[in-house]
Amino acid sequence: MRTRAWWVVLGLLGMTGCAAVSPAERAQRVSADNKERARLFTEEVYNQKRLDRIPEYVAADYVDRSEDAPAQLRGPEVVRTQAQAGFALFPDLRFELLHVLAEDDWVLVRWRAVGTDAQGPVDDDGRPPSVTLHGDSLYRLRDGRFVESWDLTDRLSPLLQRGYKVVPPTP
Repeated sequence: MRTRAWWVVLGLLGMTGCAAVSPAERAQRVSADNKERARLFTEEVYNQKRLDRIPEYVAADYVDRSEDAPAQLRGPEVVRTQAQAGFALFPDLRFELLHVLAEDDWVLVRWRAVGTDAQGPVDDDGRPPSVTLHGDSLYRLRDGRFVESWDLTDRLSPLLQRGYKVVPPTP
């Protein structure tokens, strides 16, 4: 009987030790999990073009709060629409994550994307040129899914790469 009581006490102590996670440890775990979710989302949805995976990453009430984002769309359909439009312009678009920072439910991703400009002017050899894009995406996650995002993209550099010129105004 005494041996059984000893095992019960040991078991209870073991369970108590496992259940005691400090708020700081929990925040670190959430941040690490959210960083990994952002990495996987970029790899699967954008680099592998697996649009069927979008609902695994994007909440039904997701809102893109970026400038010029479609205001009437919500949820995974926003991401699907934007991804399809991007793939139409750059069929071989490939993202590289330069920095991924997270704090609690927030993840900031600094990225570079390279793709062939399928609808732009061709180069001297008659081929469409490669264009490099740079930007930052800020995501807020809830339960491992994106619920809000803000994108800031360098819009001038792709124009310059396509041959457009910046002409200062005449005084």
